Amino acid sequence: MNILAIGAHPDDVESCAGGTLAKYAKAGHKVFTATATNGNIGSATLPMEEIARIRKEEARNAAALIGAEYVCLDYDDEMFFEDKAARLKFINLVRYCKADVILTHNPVDYNPDHELTSKIINDIAVMIPIAKLKTDSPPYDKIPAIFYFESAQGLGFVPAEYVDITDVFETKMAMCYAHKSQDQWMKDNFTETVGKNEGNYFESVRITAAYRGMQCGVQYAEGFIAANDAFRVRPYRILP
Repeated sequence: MNILAIGAHPDDVESCAGGTLAKYAKAGHKVFTATATNGNIGSATLPMEEIARIRKEEARNAAALIGAEYVCLDYDDEMFFEDKAARLKFINLVRYCKADVILTHNPVDYNPDHELTSKIINDIAVMIPIAKLKTDSPPYDKIPAIFYFESAQGLGFVPAEYVDITDVFETKMAMCYAHKSQDQWMKDNFTETVGKNEGNYFESVRITAAYRGMQCGVQYAEGFIAANDAFRVRPYRILP
C-alpha cells in the first residue's frame, strides 16, 4: 500500500505516528510524510527563511530513517488558511502519493494549523478520483481511508484503534530527535510546560506511548480513530 502521514508542522507526524509509519515501512509499504507548513517561525533567533530550510531538512532526515519520502506544501507556519488553491494543493499531494491510507491530525486540537490540515484532508478525500479537478498528479480510482492520530498530549482523545509499536519504538524516538530545532524552540518559548532539560519535549512522546501501551496491554502503542468512527462510541480494538 501507499501510506501518507500529513501533519501541520515538521515533527507532528513523527511524534504522533512515527511508530506506525516505521511498521508500515518495515512491512514493505511505501510511506510518505508531509507537512502543510514549513515551520518558519520555529526559532527565537534565526531568520524565517533559514529556520524553514532547517526544519524541512530535519523532516527529510527523519523520513529517511524509515526510507520514507518527505513532501512540504510550504505554507507559512501559523499563517495557513483554506482557499481553492490550498484544496487543490492537498488533492495534488494525495494523488502524487496515490495514498491508500492517510494519517492526520484529530479534527479537534489545540492548534489551528492542526485542525485545518485535518479539515482539508477530510474535505478533499472524496475528490481524489474526480478528473475535472485538475492537478499536476493525475486522479486515481480510490478514496483513501483516513485515521486521526493523537491530539497534543492526548488531551480529549480516546483511541478506538491501537498499534503496538514496541519493536520500533526507538526508531520512532530517533525520528523525533531528528527535529533538533523543534526541541530548542519548545525550550525557548514554553519553559513552563517542557522545562529547560534537553530532550524534555520529546520525552512527553515516550510517556504518551507508554500510556497507550498500558491501555492495550503492550509496552508502547500509538492510538488512532478512524475518520468514519470519530463521532461514534464503540469498544477499542488492536490493529494487526
